[in-house]
Amino acid sequence: MKVMVVGSSGYIGRNVVRYLSNQGAEVVAFDLAPVPAEWAAPGVSYVQGNMVNLDEVVAAILEHGVQRIIALGYYMTPLLSPECRDLLNAARVNIIGITNLFEAARLARLERVIFASTVGIFGYQDGYGSAPIDEQTEPRAPKSLYGLMKLLNNGLAERYARTYGIQIIKVHSAAVIGPGNTAFSRRMIQLPALGKPGFANWPAAGPRNIVGVSDIAQLYTKMAFAEKVKHDTYMGTGPAPTGQELADIAKKYLPAAAINFDEKARVPAWNFDNSRAVKEFNWQIQPVEDMVLDEINGTRQAAGLALIDA
Repeated sequence: MKVMVVGSSGYIGRNVVRYLSNQGAEVVAFDLAPVPAEWAAPGVSYVQGNMVNLDEVVAAILEHGVQRIIALGYYMTPLLSPECRDLLNAARVNIIGITNLFEAARLARLERVIFASTVGIFGYQDGYGSAPIDEQTEPRAPKSLYGLMKLLNNGLAERYARTYGIQIIKVHSAAVIGPGNTAFSRRMIQLPALGKPGFANWPAAGPRNIVGVSDIAQLYTKMAFAEKVKHDTYMGTGPAPTGQELADIAKKYLPAAAINFDEKARVPAWNFDNSRAVKEFNWQIQPVEDMVLDEINGTRQAAGLALIDA
């Protein structure tokens, strides 16, 4: 099995490359950034390329005999900030770049594309009532430009699938936490792990749906290896602890940690039903405490600090 991971040098991509390689896949790691030596995995072909250039994507596929793609590359973290000004580059990467992956799959007649969507397409929880959100739920008002772009990607994926018969699997991933994360848990968990004040951008009593980086990497790997994938959409979601519950776990291992919350913020959608992915792929998600401790120790290890025992 030859699988190309686009966005392979990113936080999630590095884990997916390792999981695929460890399970025997022939992996092509495609990214704009050169791979640092410490990330290199044996038996993996590294291609420095830009998914905004369709020719580069097609060339990598044909040269390496790629059969399936896991599409993780995205301009994300800066776009989540209201101060982001690099909007043209965001549009090039997130709209043109992702569409290029779908087009390359069509031209090369690939077997499958697995696209990393997001639960950010669903906006805020107060728009859905008490019913769990699943693959059939219609998204209502994404809360960010990032979510809007992912929603457009999903629409293009569905059109490519209908028009050209390409199998494009959309995975609506929850907030991914773990060492190296650059989103909400960086401020909430990583900074306290380094002895700095922490901050969570939602109320303490508000739930937040999360999934560990090793968990989501495991799911993408299972989907890549599967002989058959039954559906075109899955919820890549996990447990939904409250902000205070996450803070309490962090403080269990970091007693001096100070973590503040934005008590006026609206709560993002969190009440998701992931049973389709769990049942079909026997997807096993680690406990919340393990996720938090993994991020604490990964952060401390990278900083040369002592690890904390479980």
